[in-house]
Amino acid sequence: MGSLSYVSPFWRVQIIGWLAFAVFTLPLKISAFGSVEYAILVLVLREPLGLLLTSGFRLIYRRMDIRRHPVAQLAACVVALSFLAGGIDVMVFKSFSSHIKADPISHNELGMLSFRTMLYSVWSFLYFWIRDHQLNSQRLLRLAQAETAARNAELLMLRAQVSPHFLFNALNTILAGLDRQPAALAPTVQGLADYFRYSLTSRHDTLVTLGEEYDAIMNYLMVEKARFRDSLVIESYLDPSARGILVPGVFLQPLVENAIKYGYQTSETPLRLWIRVQSGKEGSVDLEVRNSGYWVEEQPTDGSHGNGLSILRRRMELLYGGRQGIEIATSTHPAEVTIRIHLLPTNPPPDAPRASHRDRG
Repeated sequence: MGSLSYVSPFWRVQIIGWLAFAVFTLPLKISAFGSVEYAILVLVLREPLGLLLTSGFRLIYRRMDIRRHPVAQLAACVVALSFLAGGIDVMVFKSFSSHIKADPISHNELGMLSFRTMLYSVWSFLYFWIRDHQLNSQRLLRLAQAETAARNAELLMLRAQVSPHFLFNALNTILAGLDRQPAALAPTVQGLADYFRYSLTSRHDTLVTLGEEYDAIMNYLMVEKARFRDSLVIESYLDPSARGILVPGVFLQPLVENAIKYGYQTSETPLRLWIRVQSGKEGSVDLEVRNSGYWVEEQPTDGSHGNGLSILRRRMELLYGGRQGIEIATSTHPAEVTIRIHLLPTNPPPDAPRASHRDRG
């Protein structure tokens, strides 16, 4: 069987099918002919002949489009070819019987013709059924590949939409500080550089380690802290055991960016921001981003996916198939907005770009 692995699928099925037919019908031949030797001779002659004739069928059938030709036309062609093949089969058998001077069932030529015609008809319909199944499988595979490519393209597009104004605001912060305390800007510039280095090195990774993502958001907040100074108070915590868990790339930033953007519109000064990331059971992650102030509904700017949370929701839907959700809770005493995400352990799609595991904890 090892050598058959190099044979095309058609020939594997063809050879194995006729061998199986020969084995299973040998007892019937022995019973019909009353002689083991004669039955084996007939088997050696007829079944290779059947393989040869049906291989010829394939040359004809492969030129026929089963989706365009009417079923009745296909059926008529199959019956005609099967009857012709059955006639050839019977004539060869009669010639063989005459040559060895043995003709035990010559009186039942009509029965032989009917049986062999039916056999070739069954082979023909099986051929069309298998070919139709293969065409459907190939069509579904192409459709799945197209959907995968579209999903990955959308993921990259959605990720590119995250924080389009961050660089502009960061540069304005640096420019504003050049006249006052240029030396104090060094950590801000370094944080900005580290953040964009992370963005560049992981831009093709659908999933990154939580440690990388958390460190990147700390660099992001370093720039925001330089921008807002004492009017922004930040508290954060990352469970050390969660650093190696894979999460969607750039999924913390929309939460933090929204908290700062809308928090400043509704919160008393200073705006307080809390970030807490805790590992859960069996590799799950509990994330909480909380800010002082009131909830403000996002307003889409481009008519497509919206901003911040709406983009994140769509990315999570593409990655997790709706199994992950974003929970929003608000309170008035004190005025706070809390966003929670519980990420279950996931087996990402095999085609999804993985993290390069740069983070080592």
